[in-house]
Amino acid sequence: MTASNLDAQVGIIGTGTIGSMLAWQLARRGVDVLAFEQFSPGHDRGAVGGETRLFRLAYAEGAQYVPLLRDSLRLWRELEAESGDGILTQCGGLAIGDPAADYISGLVESARETGVAVEVLSRDEVAQRYPQHRLRDGEVAVLDEQAGFLRCEQAVLSATRVAEGAGAEVLRYTEVTNIAEDGDSVLVHTTGGTHRVGEVVVCAGSWASRFLPGALAAAVEPRRVLLSWFGTEAIDDYRPERFPIFIHHDGGVHVYGTPTVDGVMVKVAGAVTSHLVPEPAAVDRRHSLPEIRTIAGAVRQMLPGLHPEPVRTDAFTDLFTTDGKPLVGRIGGGRVVLATGHSGRGFKYAPGIAAMVADALTGKAGPPEFLAPERF
Repeated sequence: MTASNLDAQVGIIGTGTIGSMLAWQLARRGVDVLAFEQFSPGHDRGAVGGETRLFRLAYAEGAQYVPLLRDSLRLWRELEAESGDGILTQCGGLAIGDPAADYISGLVESARETGVAVEVLSRDEVAQRYPQHRLRDGEVAVLDEQAGFLRCEQAVLSATRVAEGAGAEVLRYTEVTNIAEDGDSVLVHTTGGTHRVGEVVVCAGSWASRFLPGALAAAVEPRRVLLSWFGTEAIDDYRPERFPIFIHHDGGVHVYGTPTVDGVMVKVAGAVTSHLVPEPAAVDRRHSLPEIRTIAGAVRQMLPGLHPEPVRTDAFTDLFTTDGKPLVGRIGGGRVVLATGHSGRGFKYAPGIAAMVADALTGKAGPPEFLAPERF
């Protein structure tokens, strides 16, 4: 099969968190890209909606992610420079909890191992510097000054626009119904027709299961993730210069949040456990009364300066793996590559993942083994 017989060298299924970044990374390398998006870039039906995502360098989830996060920090700044858009605000980040518990102890150990500078603050120090938070006796806060928040919709729109400017083609409102390897190419069947590409990368998030073989399909599930926003009479105390992003583990309650981005509301989420949704397109985006009571109780306890009843709620879906690690790499050495299953944590390192995949597709080293689909 010659290049002239192909619609593109690389096809990308989905232009959300990862797909938009991959289109940008491939296009800037001169690769001929054809991306398929069933909605439009930046839509709120998948893992992009909700205005902001956390960025952290001190990473309790594993020191092996820190090189990826450092690469992503550099790439976020490169995307800002190429697009002219503001995407990442480094306002610092607090991880709050029991210093003996796995999350805080793991974060401190990861930071020590990888050379990420952090500062451990006592409860009294937090009360002086960040009085918006209420800590229990014995809790501490770990400050990561390089942390911050990402404007998620803007990031996807910026990456897509820069990619298209570099020659990538994005087919909007084009749903991929099936893919099939065909000799030295891949057939991509869509609602708008069939396309032939040299290789295809699945970045379809919650919709990726349909493209996975049995063992991998059994290792993933789409889940509903809830978001909520709260009002306050002291909004200036929650602006980025005064209020870092945060994650607060208090026993069985996990809450995270970002500063106000609109000068009206503060985003706080995470108290309600995500759960399986059988069909991502039909996810219930409303919060039930028990769900509202759960997040309101957490806010009342941890952030007393906010009105505990949410003034806005929403929900999105993401694809979770059984071990919490992404699926990044080729399926069985073939022409189908996965870059999906980020389990609600992928936005911060999306450009780094995209660069890894782009490198692999252009003959350079591939993703690390701990992300490989072959582990299932």
